[in-house]
This record gives sequence, structure tokens and C-alpha cells, in this order.
Amino acid sequence: MSNDSVRVLRILGREYNIKAPAGEEQVLQDAAAVLQAEIAANKKKFPYVTANELVVLSALNLCARQISPRDKLNAPADVAQRIAVLNQRIRERLDSQGS
Repeated sequence: MSNDSVRVLRILGREYNIKAPAGEEQVLQDAAAVLQAEIAANKKKFPYVTANELVVLSALNLCARQISPRDKLNAPADVAQRIAVLNQRIRERLDSQGS
């Protein structure tokens, strides 16, 4: 019997059932939140692209950040993105507790 738990993630309005190894559920949730924040930012920049194009643009941006050396110019953007993700998670938690 597997210790993996199934997580339902909502990305671009679509739900995905994804298995996460025990103890890594929060990492999966955080990754989905970062991806969703990146998609939202790209949607503001490029409002007329398709959902598939938004996902590809977002994935490329996230990968490029991982590959490129972290310098002081990128640090404020990373902090702002992390804060946006945390704010979203807090709002979701508050909304789920209120219902």
C-alpha cells in the first residue's frame, strides 16, 4: 500500500489530481501556488494569449529563473512573487475557514 496522498490542485480553473509522497504535500501545494502566481502575472502582461501559451510562458519564465544566476536585480522580483504567493495562500485558507 502506498503512502502517497492525492492532492487536488487547481490551475487555470482546471483541477488536477496529483499524488504526492508523504511529507511532500506542502511542497506540491507551494509549487502549484508559484505556478499559478506566474500564470496570473503573465495573463496581465499578455491578456490575449491562450491558456496553453500562458502555461508555456510561465514554465519558461520559472525555468529561466532557476538556470540564470541569482543577482541583486532579480532578488526584489523573487521576494515580491513569494509575497504574492503567500498572500494568495493566506486568502485561500481564510476563505476555506469561513465557509
